[in-house]
Amino acid sequence: MIILFLSSFIAPFILLYPIQELFYRPQEYFLFEPFFKAYIILIVVLVAMALLILANLLVTPQTKKGKYVKRGIMGASLVLAGACLFLSINNYQFIDTKGMHMNHFFSLQVDVTSWEAIARVEQINVKKNGVTVPDKLIFTLHDGSTIEQPFTSKLRKAKQSISSELGKYGLTIENKFSENE
Repeated sequence: MIILFLSSFIAPFILLYPIQELFYRPQEYFLFEPFFKAYIILIVVLVAMALLILANLLVTPQTKKGKYVKRGIMGASLVLAGACLFLSINNYQFIDTKGMHMNHFFSLQVDVTSWEAIARVEQINVKKNGVTVPDKLIFTLHDGSTIEQPFTSKLRKAKQSISSELGKYGLTIENKFSENE
């Protein structure tokens, strides 16, 4: 239980990506990464499981009915924790030649946004410590909705391939500058 509690802060950063890569990563892609929210949810679930095991050890029911209630609460909590574990592992995104594929936390299906559905792409740049750096890419769809991608190191590596795919549809990445740091 102590090991589970202490490892719950480290294990998600070690295990989440390889597990997602094993089950969900396509063969050809520009970008594949979990949402940051998946790491946070996984940490919370593992901490909750450790606390639940601790509570199970500390609480001693006095009656036979109390033992059944304790087991029922423990079983239901573990099923809920297992569901949250699955949903956090199932929370990822990838970008390939077909478009952007996102599987959000409460979804069991991948949302696909094809390159044809994109009307405009903006790269928002901010000034940090006197240097202008990219902050995020904003994809505006034909229906007016937007998808924001924070500028991570993986997105930076994939930007050239994304720009190439956008070029096939007559789109370029427009640079916009923001005063916010």
